Amino acid sequence: MPTLPEAPATLPEAPATLVELLPYLPLPHDYASQWGLVFGSDLAQRLAQVQAENPTQHYARPTLLADGRYYLGGDLLSEVPTGLYGSGFVHLDSARFDEIEVMPLGDALALFPVPEPPEWLPG
Repeated sequence: MPTLPEAPATLPEAPATLVELLPYLPLPHDYASQWGLVFGSDLAQRLAQVQAENPTQHYARPTLLADGRYYLGGDLLSEVPTGLYGSGFVHLDSARFDEIEVMPLGDALALFPVPEPPEWLPG
């Protein structure tokens, strides 16, 4: 991964993609926790491949969303490029970080599938 430039003083109010957050990594946990990271299945597969090729005790496990995309909590950005997820992060293709959408956590959680109630449960 290329050397990151020194972080500007003010964090973005509404980043659109992970690329906009790169100069600020690692993010303060309170700031990072307000975001969800949403991306396609090809990036989820690549993440799984990178983690399999570079085993560590900390793995990011994306959640499948109702629309077929995947979700990771933005709080993991407080642990990259150093920290708990740093060793795997450095093996990811940063040229594809513009494919990772950053959205407010509530908006990302709204994309989670809603399970159907069991048939035995009275409606």
